[in-house]
Amino acid sequence: MNTLLVEIGAEEIPAGYIEPALKSFAALLSARMSAARIDHGSFMTRGTPRRLVVEVFDVAEKQKALSAEVTGPPARIGFDADGNPTVAAEKFAEKTGVPVRSLKIVKTGKGEYLCARKVERGLATRTVLKSILPEVITAISFPKTMHWADLDILFARPIHSVLALLEDKVISFTVGNIKSNRFTYGHSFMHPGRIRINAIDGYIEKLRAAHVIADIDERRDLVKQTVSEAALKAEIFCRRGPGPAVDAEFCCCKQHPYKRYGSCCQGARTGTTSTVERCRVFL
Repeated sequence: MNTLLVEIGAEEIPAGYIEPALKSFAALLSARMSAARIDHGSFMTRGTPRRLVVEVFDVAEKQKALSAEVTGPPARIGFDADGNPTVAAEKFAEKTGVPVRSLKIVKTGKGEYLCARKVERGLATRTVLKSILPEVITAISFPKTMHWADLDILFARPIHSVLALLEDKVISFTVGNIKSNRFTYGHSFMHPGRIRINAIDGYIEKLRAAHVIADIDERRDLVKQTVSEAALKAEIFCRRGPGPAVDAEFCCCKQHPYKRYGSCCQGARTGTTSTVERCRVFL
């Protein structure tokens, strides 16, 4: 069993789009893999303003084989009196892609008929994903989408990169004018260079070293911790601590949150809700 990692790198995606898009990404990919007869396990999603990531565990090496029985002409016209196959039997075998000698006779309510058992062997998962992934990526749902350049695809923001690995092998395909590869990117200011991912198990730590915390829950916990620590250090009471705003804005609008604290002039009138939600400040 293998692990699949797909990362879509883009220009800054609105914070409110990210978590719904990740759910859409995972659901679409799961449905398409199941329809393609690719066994797989659980999904894990991660996201920042500049990336949407899906990781799929326990992915089968290849599709499950598909077998089906196809009924042909009546047996009485499929074989002559000596038991030799007739032209009808040969044509039926040719149509179903099986040798004449593999044809069988089955009894039905209408009599005996020729029957061929067709077995469609499974293709390698990596081969199948080459066609599935581009379609899944362009089908991800967003409240609003856009065109860019002269491409005929839509996405929330222009796509800049696509990382696609099945274990340590690249799944090669193209989305718009972007070819998939094994490279990701760090923080746009603190580590803007590209990062080579040789193995999936090193992905998270390489991003962390490049000042990107890819996991939304980890960023959420970091925000809660840093807000509490900052309030304690300043010996103040944080009137508007982490809550729904953390989920909607703080955890999805930054790749790596950092704490800063300050104070307002005594008696200053502040709009708590707007300050929290628009300025990303806790009061």
